[in-house]
Amino acid sequence: MSILKPLALQKALDQANTGGVYAAMLLNQSGSPIAQAILDSERPTASIAAHIWKLNAASGDSIRGGNLENLMIECDQGKVAVGAVAQYILCLYSKQSTETGLLMTKFSILRDHILPPLSSIAES
Repeated sequence: MSILKPLALQKALDQANTGGVYAAMLLNQSGSPIAQAILDSERPTASIAAHIWKLNAASGDSIRGGNLENLMIECDQGKVAVGAVAQYILCLYSKQSTETGLLMTKFSILRDHILPPLSSIAES
């Protein structure tokens, strides 16, 4: 069983903030931040990302048999990768110029890294 260490979680989120990624956030289902690492002075709107994830996950249940793992949103101001990690929502925000593949790779690696300790909390 893995134990969640807040400093290790914060360090993992901090490490994602390179190569155009400027914010990494772990949210609860209502969109409230559990942990975050933000480089820019801009504050990403976490509740919007959480709401979009819940809406798309619900439609994904009917479209893809419930296998929706993550979602990439491209906006005028940048890109957002969002997806579930145990009962939480992980969001990575990047600049528009960031390569989509790089953002999704960072998202997948971070998700896989924090999933074991977050899953043990979900089981408790």
